[in-house]
Amino acid sequence: LIATMAVRRSLIAPALALCAALGVLRASLAPAFAGSSAQPATRGSSMTRAATIYEVMVTNPSVGARTRLNINEKTTVDEIITKARKEMDFEMSFLDGDWYLYEIEDETKPLSGEMGQYNLRPWGPEGMELHLLYQPKV
Repeated sequence: LIATMAVRRSLIAPALALCAALGVLRASLAPAFAGSSAQPATRGSSMTRAATIYEVMVTNPSVGARTRLNINEKTTVDEIITKARKEMDFEMSFLDGDWYLYEIEDETKPLSGEMGQYNLRPWGPEGMELHLLYQPKV
């Protein structure tokens, strides 16, 4: 019994040393946890923003699906339709084409071209809401 205890005690110190060495080795080879890596440099004040970002609400009133998209003046109506369809899960191939985008205030004229020609405004109570409608030609 005493001999067994002596063997256990003599093995404890080398085992602990081995575990510590393996832990140090693993820590030096493993990727660092979040926050320990150097942060990327932030943009200096000399850089200007390419375009103002606007948030618009896009609604499909037929089913009540809604999504918010960030756009700028150069964003095209086709890009909005594509992104909104993806966000609303309307990407089925049999639904391609025949999608139209309207300002909520006037659903008689479909929008086309770049959004900069329309009254873009920051999102809020008076923000821009668009209706995305599927209107197949018959």
